[in-house]
Amino acid sequence: MSGHGQYLSQQPAQRMTQTMQRALGLLQLDNAELSGLLIEEAARNPNLQVTLPMPELTPQRRRPWVTPGSMAGAGDFDPDRFGAQVAGLYGHVQDQIGLVFNSARDRQIAEVFVAALEPSGWLGESVDEVARTAGCTPEQAAQVLEKLQGIEPTGLFARSLSECLALQLAEAEALTPPMQSLLDNLPALARGDTGALIQRCAVDAEELGRMVALLRSLDPKPGAQFDTSPALRRAPDLVVSRDELGEWQVALNRASTPEVRVVRLAEPDSKEGLETARWLERTLSRRNQMILRVAGYVIAYQHAFLDHGRTRLKPLTSGEVGAALGLHETTVGRIRAGLLMQLPKQVLPLRDFFGRGRVTCQTGESLAGDAIAAMIAELVAVEPPDAPLSDARMVDILKGRGIILSRRTLANWRTRAGIAPASERKRAATGRLDKKERFS
Repeated sequence: MSGHGQYLSQQPAQRMTQTMQRALGLLQLDNAELSGLLIEEAARNPNLQVTLPMPELTPQRRRPWVTPGSMAGAGDFDPDRFGAQVAGLYGHVQDQIGLVFNSARDRQIAEVFVAALEPSGWLGESVDEVARTAGCTPEQAAQVLEKLQGIEPTGLFARSLSECLALQLAEAEALTPPMQSLLDNLPALARGDTGALIQRCAVDAEELGRMVALLRSLDPKPGAQFDTSPALRRAPDLVVSRDELGEWQVALNRASTPEVRVVRLAEPDSKEGLETARWLERTLSRRNQMILRVAGYVIAYQHAFLDHGRTRLKPLTSGEVGAALGLHETTVGRIRAGLLMQLPKQVLPLRDFFGRGRVTCQTGESLAGDAIAAMIAELVAVEPPDAPLSDARMVDILKGRGIILSRRTLANWRTRAGIAPASERKRAATGRLDKKERFS
């Protein structure tokens, strides 16, 4: 009898555990992975409609940093002059032109393509328009464009979203016939027409979900985040910006966040399908709200980091955030694991806002060890090459800023920052100076 009662009580608990595990699993998915999962589910469940936003080209025409006169003659091309005029994406592209093209005429045509390059990395003009401006044939322009599309990061000089993604897939040797079919049907993907996609791509629901997740993990606008680490080059999950009062705010990135809608069929295949669709809609809404709560708390806590940089990062753990918001530590850990945040000038992982270590300042304020590592990096960046700062000297400098720590602690964070001891830095600098003298 007792065994029977125990058996009955375990069944609801087991179902609840499976449901909770599935809900928690959604928390650790970034928007790319989530898109793939939802598309797979929608392909199996007609009661679920998924909408995926797609980036669009918004032409700005000719950039103010380049003028027709700057492309006057191929013989006038001066990489140093152009490098001084522009920065970031455009500076990088200008540097590459001198390396990629041997012909002065090709460099001249390439300059016209650069003039048509949008900050997103896409082209704002057609090949025919570029050819007319450059005074060459469309075939010549197309040959130059093919070489320009080989410049890193892959996807630059694309004429459409489909071409941008195809270039990246080809580089990863993942541009299979089904994936090409998916690229040819991006409008159907945007509106979540999974039936048409399965038919046109000739794949099942699981494979379609995997393909969508891969597609959404690519960088749709490779020029927009040029100063960001290649590992972070995909559409961010969150956007951080200042409001009218100058306060930091966080929002979902609507350009990458999938949306779901429950569809009530006149003759539903099963009651379970409708219940699953409703569950996913509710769970996705709760997921988004929970992510915003955690991210909102984190950016409010780390406002000095946002204002002044990594040297002002404060220590913060998942447990501390969970305690403040009434969430379990592991829930916060799942949320921080893979999300990317778009800041005004860069993209950072949410996990970068969780400072490791704790160093107490004379003011009573605490700084993360990562902030100390950033300070060390700043000191090393401006030290005399032939007289690098010793650990003891850096301890004294930081003490003058009200930061008290031992040489051992400083050495530990210096090592974590990947910075060699002063003796090794001096030997490396001396070697570079000797080499320079030999070749001068």
